Amino acid sequence: MNAFNKIIVGAVFTNCILATSLLADSRGNGFFLGIDFGGSIGVLTNDGFKIGGNVAGGGVPTKETLQINAGFGINIRIGGQKYFDFANGMRYYLSIGGVIGAPSYAFGDLKVTGITAIGDLNIDYLHDFVSRDTHRVGIYVGVSTGYLTTFYPGGSALALQNVSIPQFSGLTTGINFGIRTLVSKHHQFEFLTKSVFTHSKATENIFGFQIFLGANYSYLF
Repeated sequence: MNAFNKIIVGAVFTNCILATSLLADSRGNGFFLGIDFGGSIGVLTNDGFKIGGNVAGGGVPTKETLQINAGFGINIRIGGQKYFDFANGMRYYLSIGGVIGAPSYAFGDLKVTGITAIGDLNIDYLHDFVSRDTHRVGIYVGVSTGYLTTFYPGGSALALQNVSIPQFSGLTTGINFGIRTLVSKHHQFEFLTKSVFTHSKATENIFGFQIFLGANYSYLF
């Protein structure tokens, strides 16, 4: 079982335990299922991609790359939240999603757009400025950790002079922030930003980040 599968299995198990103890009430406690949708911008940079050759003979020169791309992203959330007083609480959830187009990979001046999949565990602190039985309005801030991998339609990033650009995978850390409201005990809406940072020493030394801006709807059970 790889690291990505271990994260998912552990998160599902944790959320199942939370689901048995959380029931939606007027205080905003409950088990939730939600969806994020929005736009993303991502950057990947590598420290000298170590493939060399004679250019005149059809080889590929060693070259550092920097790629900035934008794309559309969508994520699914599953987890639970619990208030420890009237205005402050915590939530714990698994987020699984993907971004089409960002971050993609550039080899020299040749670019290829792929799909970036991210699975991570999140912990958010919740604070409400308005706390009523009918609705709540507040903010949240949190952190995440997980796993990121890129893949490309057709199963290959790019074959250039019989050399394939490798699939990129790495661990991530992130920061969450947003504005949220809860309506009629069950309907939770958010405007959000999520910043994810990643690093990997595989075929090349890659650093990168992704910033997601969008909205969320969650149903609180």
